[in-house]
Amino acid sequence: VSAPPADLADVPVRPAAPAAPAGAESPSVDPPAPVIVAPAPSGDPTGAVQVQVGRQAENLILSFPFSVATPVAVFNRADTLWVVFDTGARIDVAALGRDRSGTVQSASLTRLRDGQALRLKLERPRLATVRIDGPTVTVVIGDQIMEAPRPLSLVRNPASQSRVTTAVPFDDPRAVHRLTDPEAGDTLVVVTGLGPPRGFMQPQDYVEFGVLPSAHGVVLQPVADDLTVELGTDRITIGRPGGLSVSASDMVGRRTGLFRPAVFDPQLWGFDREADFEERRRTLVNAAAEALETRRTGARMDLGRFYLAREMYAEAKGVIEVAIGEERPGADDPAGLLMHAFANIMLGRIPEALKDLSHPIVASHPDAQIWRGFAMAKQGNWADANDKLRNVESSISTLPMQLQRLILKDAVRAALEVKNFAAAANLMHAFETLGIDKSMEAAIAVLAGQVAEGLGRSGDALADYRLAATSGIGPDAAQARLRETVLRYHLGDLKRSEVIGDLEELTTLWRGDDTEIEALQMLARLYTQESRYRDAFHVMRTALMAHPNSEHTRRIQEEASSTFDTLFLAGKGDAMPAVDALGLFYDFRELTPIGRRGDEMIRRLADRLVSVDLLDQASELLQHQVDHRLQGAARAQVATRLAIVYLMNRKPDRALATLRATQTTNIATELRNQRLLIEGRALSDIGRPDLALEVIGNLDGREAQRLRSDILWSAKRWQAAGEQIEMMYGERWRDWQPLSEPERADLLRAAIGYALADDTIGLGRFREKYVAKMADGPDRRAFDVATAPRASNAPEFASVARMVGSTDTLDSFLREMRTRYPETGSFSNEPPGAAGAPGNQTRALQPDPDPTASIRPRKLTAVKR
Repeated sequence: VSAPPADLADVPVRPAAPAAPAGAESPSVDPPAPVIVAPAPSGDPTGAVQVQVGRQAENLILSFPFSVATPVAVFNRADTLWVVFDTGARIDVAALGRDRSGTVQSASLTRLRDGQALRLKLERPRLATVRIDGPTVTVVIGDQIMEAPRPLSLVRNPASQSRVTTAVPFDDPRAVHRLTDPEAGDTLVVVTGLGPPRGFMQPQDYVEFGVLPSAHGVVLQPVADDLTVELGTDRITIGRPGGLSVSASDMVGRRTGLFRPAVFDPQLWGFDREADFEERRRTLVNAAAEALETRRTGARMDLGRFYLAREMYAEAKGVIEVAIGEERPGADDPAGLLMHAFANIMLGRIPEALKDLSHPIVASHPDAQIWRGFAMAKQGNWADANDKLRNVESSISTLPMQLQRLILKDAVRAALEVKNFAAAANLMHAFETLGIDKSMEAAIAVLAGQVAEGLGRSGDALADYRLAATSGIGPDAAQARLRETVLRYHLGDLKRSEVIGDLEELTTLWRGDDTEIEALQMLARLYTQESRYRDAFHVMRTALMAHPNSEHTRRIQEEASSTFDTLFLAGKGDAMPAVDALGLFYDFRELTPIGRRGDEMIRRLADRLVSVDLLDQASELLQHQVDHRLQGAARAQVATRLAIVYLMNRKPDRALATLRATQTTNIATELRNQRLLIEGRALSDIGRPDLALEVIGNLDGREAQRLRSDILWSAKRWQAAGEQIEMMYGERWRDWQPLSEPERADLLRAAIGYALADDTIGLGRFREKYVAKMADGPDRRAFDVATAPRASNAPEFASVARMVGSTDTLDSFLREMRTRYPETGSFSNEPPGAAGAPGNQTRALQPDPDPTASIRPRKLTAVKR
């Protein structure tokens, strides 16, 4: 790089001659030729190069007739035109004063070490075209470019082991000049060359430097103080002692910074963090406000980068959005999108960040994968984050230390979440080189404890957790306390009740992040193990309210649903008091599964409701199933259960309507017989015994005999009712087992029936069969009274008859139904075996093989009266 600039040698422009008076005669002028100034050697005896000035239409033409070919560079900065020459010859610009157009307001020459720079202040911004013809250099100043220069571009040189550089392909570059712009106050590096004219058509902003548009030559605006420019035979190499922060992408000409891959320059980032905040902010705000349109985006991006370095992410996001929003159409600089994505990540707006990172301009950028992994880690998508941050150590080396630590911390966490403890341990070693900020000490200690725990070093893990827990009351201390408690529980140092107490305290004191939801998940599991199901489900509801989108919340809900199934579908809840189980179900009914399992759970719930005499609620649940959830045979089966509930609730008309509304042909014989029995009972209860007997006329079996006896009894056909009971029990009188309480009640009813019918023969036979077995029970006296001769006239008979008549036969009917059809459900308060214990002979009982004249074998049908 050349030495600092020499002193300025200002050459004033003499005022233009006054205009001719009005009406003065003007010499005739021929039409302008295509080129008004012909190259000619200088005739100055002092050897000075005299600038020749001419015009072509609205364009001003300046010609510099050197005696030998002279390297040159020409570029514009707003309303200033710079022409840099590699020559020590004096340049006479006096001819500029004779130009009456006023295009050039002033001119000054700056002496450089190996040349000089001519600075022309124009009356307004204009464009420049360069023509090089042998030793003569011509500059055309106008509103448009007459002949475009050959476009230049940046390419990346292959990275060596020492540093990374970039280059501008440029044949025979001649000299490197460093000059200061007195208006902008910055320093420019200018590279000159011979013809043909070559230059950058658009400005380009990079991390360490910027490239200005030029009519000829290369003009750099350094950002890094140690930027180096080296000339080769066919290229200009740009670098730094430690290498540039560049990407692997090809560097083709882009408007605002294709070659800006590392976005965050470590030196500039550090300067933004360490500088006086108010002074630095004011400087950058003023620069953004005063920048020319072509430089405004870069100034705004610098302000946004400053806010990012100061962790003012909302402010940075706003500035960057303004910069991106005003970008010219076709702009494709990834820096703005990457910075915007980083701000969104730190603000927790992960979907917006991923949208930025999926933009085609950013997608191929090598740093984009790092930021995608960082965003996915913040989102809790640990598998994808681990995949993208697998080789993070080498990828983040060009970032500022603060960002390296942030990304590396999440890379370790991602490796831990996917159980890759060896990779996490290797990543932890990187902190030995990077160092650890005091603000991150607790977080790193927690990660170190997790790594040690994963590798089986429980002692080291506990030490790390305790170190983090004693560091303060922040999120990392809370996380350390949680992990220490869980580890001690798994090691057997803490009892379950102690862990529950610690976790309850932690979830009360610390809320709002992953630590809370992890603690809630562990607490729910412990509550379930302690059979504190209501507390476990309440934890699930709390987690859903506080963290609806968390993966841990999803797991808590899945575990709660599994527990709910176990309680109300697998039968574990049967051990709970019925009222407690029903209250738990209704309080957390949202856990009911969808589909067949949920339907079965509802039906089981109906059984529990019936068991505590909540018949209206049970019928409501089953009615909904019949009306909206089921079809075909399944609907008919549930309707049968619903009809039984209606019978129990003394609503035989509703039972009958339910059965008739769900009639279908495609049902099993067992279910059809069951429905006929229920229909017969309902008809009997609404006062239609003849039709009831006709409905069940073709049914056999104990349950059918029981129902016939009940129908006949309700119709006051005492003898027939007694006969059905006697036939139902068959040879039970021969059995050595004692009679059960329901059996004694049935036999007493049969005896009363014979007595009321004045069937002396039947009553005598019945007494002969069962007097011995009834003598051993509490109903001995009642049986003696009922079976005594002329029993109906005895004073005690009325009392016994009233007792027997007041007994509800529905329970006996339901008991028989449940014994015969277990799928009917638990619609009785008695256990299934109560009806036959100890002498229940459900199907083995046969009619008496030796009937008397009083009992004739016949098919019982409705009796017409």
